[in-house]
This record gives sequence, C-alpha cells and structure tokens, in this order.
Amino acid sequence: MNQIKISKGIQEIKIRGKSEVRKAIIEFSFIDFTIYVFKGSLSQFDILIKYKEGEKKIRTPKHIHWVVDILLKQGKEKSLTNEFLLLLQACWKECKPLDNNDYFTIKDFIETQLEKFDYDKYSMLNEFGEYPVDFLFVLMNLLSIQEKTNRVDAYMFGSIIDELLEDELDIFSIVSTAGFRGV
Repeated sequence: MNQIKISKGIQEIKIRGKSEVRKAIIEFSFIDFTIYVFKGSLSQFDILIKYKEGEKKIRTPKHIHWVVDILLKQGKEKSLTNEFLLLLQACWKECKPLDNNDYFTIKDFIETQLEKFDYDKYSMLNEFGEYPVDFLFVLMNLLSIQEKTNRVDAYMFGSIIDELLEDELDIFSIVSTAGFRGV
C-alpha cells in the first residue's frame, strides 16, 4: 500500500531573479520523494510545482523527466505501463482548471484523483525507472491541473500521453514534444 502524507506547506523557496520568498501551499510526502506546490504567477490560480528526492536539491519537474521514466517502465512492462498511462490520460481529460489554489482545493483534487488509483496494481512498475508510481500519479495530476489552469485549451500533456500510447513509438517526436519550452 502506498504511503502518501499530505500536509500544509512549510518549505520555502526564493523566486529566481526576485527577492521574493514563497512558502509551499501543500506538500505530498512519499517514501523517498516530496512534492511541493507553491502559488504560481502565470495566472490567477497558477501553481508552481517542485519536488525533491531524499536530501537532494529541490527541482522543477519537466515533462521530459517523467517521459523518460515512463519509457523505461514501458521497456520492461509495456502492457501495465500503458494501463497506467490510460488512467493518467482519463484523469487529464477529466480535470478542470483550478478555481482556487489554496490548500483545501488542491488537497481535495488530489484525494479525489487518488480514489481512482490502485497502487497495488501498478507498484511493480517501481522496479523500473527512477520514480515510484504513486509519486508519478500525483505529480502528473498536478502537472495536468497546472496546464489546464493556465490555459483551458492546453494539450501538451495529453499529446505526450497519446504519443506514448502509440503502438509504434516515435521517440524523437515524444522527446521533442516533452522538451518543448514554449514560445
């Protein structure tokens, strides 16, 4: 059984290029990872997502990070990984923009998503790649809601999942889409 601890944020970060310090709204703690959610600045309810593995430095997740992990998982357990991707695809399609970026709104969103997630079914995927599936599930749902909050017609996250589910993977296309940094 997965052990996800959800708590009010305590982690602080300095915003690059500014003297501003932000405190996390909410934190999701896993066995070896922590996800931090801060108020973002791209839209009214934008969220800024960071994560940390163990005692390593805090990082900003990029699509390319989880894509490489999923590709590693697919290389060993394609069918189960694709089932996991289908679940994430359904979550992405269903998610709506945030109408608030406070602790309770984000907590309720993730808890609702977790009701759809069967950790025991997917836990064997933890043997492959870098990230455990419970961490990926929460992270990818947060990235989905972030994308949809900032742009209701967003498609990149969904496009990457679609590409990963193709029978004949086009690695160049997938990596290109996942590495896209915007205009």
